[in-house]
Amino acid sequence: MNFSDQSISSPRFPSGLSEELLQMIVDQSEDILVLTNSQMEVEFVSQSLENTLEISVANSIGKKINEVLENFPSLPLMKPNQKMVIPVTTPKTKRKLLIEFEFKPQYTKEASIKAIFAIGRDVTGRENSLKKFKDTAFKEKELNQLKSRFVSMASHEFRTPLATILSSALLIELLLKKDFNPEIKAKVINHVDKIVTQTNRLTDITSDVLLLEKSIQPGMKISPKKIQIGHFVEELVETINRENLDQRKVKFFMPDTDVTVQTDPSLLVHILRNLILNALKYSEDSMEPEVHLQYRGAYFELRVKDYGMGIPKDEHEQIFGSFYRAKNVGNIKGTGLGLNIVKELTKKLSGEIWLTSKVGLGSEFFVSFPFK
Repeated sequence: MNFSDQSISSPRFPSGLSEELLQMIVDQSEDILVLTNSQMEVEFVSQSLENTLEISVANSIGKKINEVLENFPSLPLMKPNQKMVIPVTTPKTKRKLLIEFEFKPQYTKEASIKAIFAIGRDVTGRENSLKKFKDTAFKEKELNQLKSRFVSMASHEFRTPLATILSSALLIELLLKKDFNPEIKAKVINHVDKIVTQTNRLTDITSDVLLLEKSIQPGMKISPKKIQIGHFVEELVETINRENLDQRKVKFFMPDTDVTVQTDPSLLVHILRNLILNALKYSEDSMEPEVHLQYRGAYFELRVKDYGMGIPKDEHEQIFGSFYRAKNVGNIKGTGLGLNIVKELTKKLSGEIWLTSKVGLGSEFFVSFPFK
């Protein structure tokens, strides 16, 4: 269709510029020029629609514009000189493009729309670059916040164990200069135990920080294997119970039948071990914690339940943040990294995690993973 066929007045052009020459200029333009009537039906579209988007010009005439470009906005959204970026997937080569349209409505004397002129151009490169910039800026901001919170946490968490290690070492040095009677020996052993305990605590903190850093990297290696999920969780619970010696035991419940799943065993162990140890740590003097395995369609769900102090409702959304600890934990030691790591590792396994909790009644943490 050429400009002379249009149902609205053609724009004015310099004298001597023929319609054939004008048509050639329009067709050679990389911009996509679209003219619709008030009903949003295409009356004219430039050849660039076909060249860029692989959409037939001939087949587009007379159709609604949102039938030609399904993501094209409806009439009420348009304002003079408004710009909007819409996604387009080319039908043949399946390229994913981002096209920015600028709208120029044409009005009658009564101020109603008689036609819409839209100019579209490919801004895929620009938008992708902008997205990368925003993602990088967001990650950099998040990293700076993480570093700041880590320094704050480290200055507090490292000071106490390091002071204990230093004082215990000095006391051992003094005690060793005296006669080694049973009383002195008992004191030496006590301080050695303190050194070991606090050193292990520092090691755990360092390991958590390193694992968190690793878990947020997009290139973290996942090593899926086939396991019997019921047997796998049962063995883990039994191992934790043996480690607790004469302390409270964790109960495990599962369906009568076991199921084979494909997952990364090492990551799943860390997820479940953290949730189970948290259940034990934050529910002292309460009923024994429970681990439940259930199958739900294409997913298996693990639920770790305790009957301890619970988490305040207004902190549920923050509890998975890095270095965040609920306000009611009191003097119970922790870095606030555990649940953040659990969340990141759960995402790596294509899973989801959520919780329910009431203060004074306990908490339930749910993790759900696809069988494959």
